[in-house]
Amino acid sequence: MKLNSKQILGRIPKWLRIFLAAVLLFLVLHLILKIAPSAKLKSFVEQQYSSRFYDSHGTLLYIMPLDNGLRKEYQALEKIPAAVVQQFIKAEDKNFYYHPGIDLLSVIRAAKQNKKAGKIVSGASTITMQLARIIWPRSSNNINLKTKVGEMFKAFYLEAKFSKKEILELYLNNVPFGYQIDGVTSAARSFFGTELNLLTKDQIQTLSLIPRRPSNYAPEKNFVYPNKCPHFIKYVISTFEKEGKHIPQDLYLSIDNQFNEKIEGLLQKKLDEYKHARIHNGAAIIIDNKSGKILAWVGNASFEDLQHGGQIDGVLVKNQPGSSMKPFLYAHALEHGFEPNSILPDIPQDFGGEQIYVPFNFNNHYNGPVRFRVALASSLNVPAVYLLYHVGVDSYLDTLSKLQFDSLKDQRQSIGLSLALGGNEVTLYEMTRAFSVFPRDGNLIDLTFYDDEEKRPLISKNQVYQHDTARILCDILSDKNARSMGFGHSQIFDTPYPAIFKTGTSNQFQNIIALGATSEFTVGVWMGNFEGQTVIHETGSSIPASIVRIMLDDLNEIRPGSPFAQPLSYSKVQICSLSGKKPGKFCPTKTWEYVKSKDASHASTGTDFCDWHIVKENRVQIEYPSQYQHWASSENFSGSFRTGGSSLEILYPKDKATYFYDSSLSPQQQSFSVKAYGGDSTFADLYIDGVFFDRRQNLFEWYIPLTIGKHQLTVVCGKEEKSIFINVK
Repeated sequence: MKLNSKQILGRIPKWLRIFLAAVLLFLVLHLILKIAPSAKLKSFVEQQYSSRFYDSHGTLLYIMPLDNGLRKEYQALEKIPAAVVQQFIKAEDKNFYYHPGIDLLSVIRAAKQNKKAGKIVSGASTITMQLARIIWPRSSNNINLKTKVGEMFKAFYLEAKFSKKEILELYLNNVPFGYQIDGVTSAARSFFGTELNLLTKDQIQTLSLIPRRPSNYAPEKNFVYPNKCPHFIKYVISTFEKEGKHIPQDLYLSIDNQFNEKIEGLLQKKLDEYKHARIHNGAAIIIDNKSGKILAWVGNASFEDLQHGGQIDGVLVKNQPGSSMKPFLYAHALEHGFEPNSILPDIPQDFGGEQIYVPFNFNNHYNGPVRFRVALASSLNVPAVYLLYHVGVDSYLDTLSKLQFDSLKDQRQSIGLSLALGGNEVTLYEMTRAFSVFPRDGNLIDLTFYDDEEKRPLISKNQVYQHDTARILCDILSDKNARSMGFGHSQIFDTPYPAIFKTGTSNQFQNIIALGATSEFTVGVWMGNFEGQTVIHETGSSIPASIVRIMLDDLNEIRPGSPFAQPLSYSKVQICSLSGKKPGKFCPTKTWEYVKSKDASHASTGTDFCDWHIVKENRVQIEYPSQYQHWASSENFSGSFRTGGSSLEILYPKDKATYFYDSSLSPQQQSFSVKAYGGDSTFADLYIDGVFFDRRQNLFEWYIPLTIGKHQLTVVCGKEEKSIFINVK
């Protein structure tokens, strides 16, 4: 006989039908809860934990506290010792693996105990229910039936959403231990001063009891959290915050703590030695040229030096870099019309139009015609400004933008020729990164703080200078002889391995900077004070340079640098040491310099030969171009110079220059000079507003009193005439 569904159900016992209905209801509810969203739960799962920062050797540097100093480290369940897991299950929820979030047997048992005691003595909370309370905290301490039922439902919800393994992992990493400590990993570190996997059996048992009542069971905390490389860690954290990203739970950084600690010691020693000179602060950074990894980052010698702003990061503070900026300008000039054998005028001169800029050398000494190589290596000021004046500020700024000098963006309106001497503010980070472009064949690489190359973002590369330009700069900056004019034969720069150096001092001596590099590494060091006070007594950039040298020595032991590559489209040939031209038969000294290969093979005829050395009165004399006549006519100079041969030019002042009359001074105290050179005669006449003023022979220089108004200055030399206009207010 065929039975219908109703008859079949009628034969099933009532109790079984109720049971099956309950099971079905449970499964349907479980499915609904499994897919039901919860913003609170999502936020909890995606929360930021206390990230652990390690250096490249695995040394723990820092554990990041969360809001209000809370320590909460995350540890995957498979990395939590089995003994810890078992102890917490034993202490909190023996039937954890066998209930759906609610242990009915425990609930019944707790109800009997509470009824007998007349008060709540047992809560029957499972681990899942405890996790529910962590995710959805109770709004008050009043616990009633409604509160308990709500927590049971939320526990059932969690069991639907997660596996037992996931619930246990979330619980063990978030269980509160009091004292601003959450999770078993941070608790083990804080209370027992050790890693979780090194706890003893007794310590594990104590650990499992603390969450019940921390004031009763928690031992006194005996662990001091590490705070190594603090400025670097702050930089890393801020980078993640700016990008809106969570910091990984374990972040292995490129930095080498041993390097960092050594630099801190070296800086502190120098600061102690020169504290009388107002040098209170120092910073340093080391870059791996091959990978772009940051190997060391010291924002200040002592992070704890609150008196002198020790927590300020000197690597990121904007300061005037002084002459340490010059290599970027000289490299730019090589790609905009200048050559390695160019002769630059190191003579008194002014630049600009309405706004006059008059640069001075550090020692107020001028060297006349100077080779491009010597001007850079010896860090002469006037030739640098001369280069910038001719290549143009805007053109140079475009190159600095490619070098990622982002600090200059908001200063662009105020930037002038002082940029040649590092008169605008940039960071040590930018300076060191940009300096690494030279040993990298003109290629600028993004820096990274990741040690694991597979995890770090894609590193971009930017070809800023041509290969040969970078190679020539390396050759110049490693040339000990070319450096001697400005620095003598300093032992600091005399390395047994190929290395380049550049130092700088800001115009008020608040900052002294040194940069150094091998083919493998680049080091930058800044010293001064964050208060902006002038450094007194000591102005030498050899102070930070000595630290750069020590670090390069150490780095070269680890990974020796190779010789810098030679330029491919240039050849080294002999030139006259003075004129930079091909040596003539009267040139007394010669040197080797790079020239374009096509020029090196070109026939040495005509004006290619040096015409500065001539025989006069049976002896070799120097005949300088007229541009150098004022310098050559200075006291204690015995050479000869040309007074003709070039067009007439007024060297000073510049056309449309503006002067200001100071009524507090007498007219006799206020005057300015007019200088000219060139022309086709040994005599020159000066006219002011069409009226003859005075005549000069050989040396065309006049001193004129200031008178308010607009004036025309005219110089007449033979058949040539040159006029400019000035304004006196």
